[in-house]
Amino acid sequence: MIKPSVSSSRVQAIGTASRLAATVLRAGVALRDTTIRAGALVALAIAGAAWPLPGLAQNNAAAPTGPGLLVSPTYVVLDGHTRSHALLLSNRGVAAETYRITIVNRLQKSDGQLVETDKPGEGEGFASAIVRYAPREVVLPPDKPQTVRLLLQMPANLPDGEYRSHILFQQIPTVRPSEDAATEVAPGISVTIRAVFGITIPLIVRKGKLSANATLSDLRVIHLADEQSGLALHLNRSGTRSLHGDLIAEVDGSPAGQLKNVNVFLSTPYRELVIPLSTKGDLKGHRISVKFAEDETVPGPVSTTQTLSP
Repeated sequence: MIKPSVSSSRVQAIGTASRLAATVLRAGVALRDTTIRAGALVALAIAGAAWPLPGLAQNNAAAPTGPGLLVSPTYVVLDGHTRSHALLLSNRGVAAETYRITIVNRLQKSDGQLVETDKPGEGEGFASAIVRYAPREVVLPPDKPQTVRLLLQMPANLPDGEYRSHILFQQIPTVRPSEDAATEVAPGISVTIRAVFGITIPLIVRKGKLSANATLSDLRVIHLADEQSGLALHLNRSGTRSLHGDLIAEVDGSPAGQLKNVNVFLSTPYRELVIPLSTKGDLKGHRISVKFAEDETVPGPVSTTQTLSP
């Protein structure tokens, strides 16, 4: 137990259905002439790189098109050789937006959900105590990127292991004294609900010689919407570091589906995933194979393959 607490793809957060967006709804209570900021938290869901559904894994690199916040890269690893990193933030909207930047701690569940925690998982620690960053808040005009810099401050006596937190970019809404779409809930009192968007990206710190192993199990074909099939599976992790890589499925030797940038952090021994398959119809008698592979730039990259003949 550790006591102390890269890809260049882009994430875009827009709309209430954004798979990479964490949506916070805050209530503004207007008393005719005066606006009272209630700060009522209606909903909060943070995704690590995707909005997870039970039993269905999303493509962690996918993002809807349109205006919104873009962050590059979407996965950061710091160690004894790489002690600093720069994140590029871009606003693809039509108006300037303000974002607050914080480092938060999340526990990953087997379905991919990230839940708030103040206690690290077994065998891991938090990176929040050993990484400094600036600025803490940015105003992003449209198409004028800004940089957030990260600096690792690793104590000499830090135990070997993996330390993980998540960088949260949370939109700060513009507060107006009145809203055209306000809903009257009582005489003289109206309530306006506005969405506040945010995204998180993993922040990993590694010290010492760490290793990981991956296996695939529980393969089965399931039915999705519109007669589409999916390959459900478990991606199992063991060892002293997390997994980060891609899943690629083939049917009879031809590419049929993939999930990119899949993470299995130390707080869970496996992920429950579903790869949507492009092959339609009955798959009985067909040979289905799936491969998980980390990027070759990762020290000691792991890969594993499994087949299924339904």
